[in-house]
Amino acid sequence: MDTAKQKVIQKKLPREVYNALKNVVGEQWIYEQRSVVETYSKLSIEGFSFVKKHQKDPHVLPSCVVLPASTEEVQSVVRICNRYHVPFIPFTNGQVFCNPTTPDATLIIHLSRMNKIVHIDVDNMNATVQAYVDYGMLQAETMKRGLWNGGSPLATSLCKMGSQFAFAGLWQTDLKYGLLNRNIVSVKMVLPDGEILTTGSRCIPKAGDFWEYGPGPDLLGLQRAGIGTNGIVTEITLKLHTWVGDEAFPEVPGGRPSLADPHDPKYDSPAVPLKNHKLYWVEFKDFISQIDAMREIAHSGIAIGLNATGVYSAYYCSQTQDMTVERCKNNFFPAYNCYVILANISSDRQIACEEQVLRQIIQEHEGTFLSETYKPEVLEVLKPWNHDCIRHTTGYRMNRKFYANAWLPQGPWENAFKTQREWRKALEMFGEVDITDRGGADDTPFVYALQRGHFCFFETDNYPDPVLPEDHESSRLRDLRRGNVYQA
Repeated sequence: MDTAKQKVIQKKLPREVYNALKNVVGEQWIYEQRSVVETYSKLSIEGFSFVKKHQKDPHVLPSCVVLPASTEEVQSVVRICNRYHVPFIPFTNGQVFCNPTTPDATLIIHLSRMNKIVHIDVDNMNATVQAYVDYGMLQAETMKRGLWNGGSPLATSLCKMGSQFAFAGLWQTDLKYGLLNRNIVSVKMVLPDGEILTTGSRCIPKAGDFWEYGPGPDLLGLQRAGIGTNGIVTEITLKLHTWVGDEAFPEVPGGRPSLADPHDPKYDSPAVPLKNHKLYWVEFKDFISQIDAMREIAHSGIAIGLNATGVYSAYYCSQTQDMTVERCKNNFFPAYNCYVILANISSDRQIACEEQVLRQIIQEHEGTFLSETYKPEVLEVLKPWNHDCIRHTTGYRMNRKFYANAWLPQGPWENAFKTQREWRKALEMFGEVDITDRGGADDTPFVYALQRGHFCFFETDNYPDPVLPEDHESSRLRDLRRGNVYQA
């Protein structure tokens, strides 16, 4: 398809609707210009939406983008849309389900102005934030008070609380603290009819915001991981936990190193360890040994984080795409690995005690710690994980072509082997694929150990070239062949 000749449909919003919206948010927060609408409505990491948004003819654009600043303004916008029968799409970081599905006049309700931390309650260990607050903002403020939310995904500033709540919320220290949706005290959301729903103890007059369960049915449970289908989340109260590190993240000694030579081992590598934390890398002889060892570590009760990175190490710790490809071809990183994070939470001796348990488990499963004497060059390159396993500090820089979609099955540890087999079959169906699309040297997934190992996530991703539509179609077809069907 010749995308240069692609027809674009952007239906004009009726003037009475525009004027009603203007009275709510102000004219400066309504955008109808195509350049602005394209910018606000383009991002998607889910294959079907991306293909539909960028390949279909005609290409449908929203009529306009509206940026409310409060729950009340979101409520008013939703009521206007209902009154005039205008479809609307809520939008936070725009990862999924953010494109119009019909050629009708469509409104995008973008929440980027709702980026304020409303309140931090030190005594009750929770924080109330608006939907567009990201992990970096929340952690920066809570760590000053000796608290934190318990983790961060590998895109601290990209992932917003509203969208993370909608998709369960995955981060690197789920082993101890659990998913984001297990750390919610309450939510405030605007329902499709314009009513406001408040969950938890805060819905009881003068009770305060301290407990996720209110009187009657568990309304919060109906919203967890609801993918935004039940309403627009505008405020979230999250549980906080004790933070034993510094008030601010340490910097590389001497300041940020020169960016002139990306092959310099000091390039963008925070070598300073976190206070009261220690990170270990372990290599295993095969996938079975890796999974068995991870299961035992998780069940032992030690550590706050436990994950196996697979091919992520290559594009996460490489400064250019060429380095990513080169390291994948040369199997520079161990195909079977995991990292373990220990922390002195209850005692200054906690890390030392837990390390003894960890070393015994690794020995029993014939694993090898990366160290100054075993693969020190790999350990050096892996230094970006020193901080990023807790808070992403190297920036939104993962050297892959493009993040189009991810396959995230979950289940018990045994599902890792099923995931590996199915992923290999899916790749074989399409013959030769990009080396960074294989999930590791032996098609191994990224394994997240969650909630003391009660269950796991197994992530394998697709990275089509963003300028090649046929790559996106191939990515979408791979999903179809392995049964990972998304709703368009």
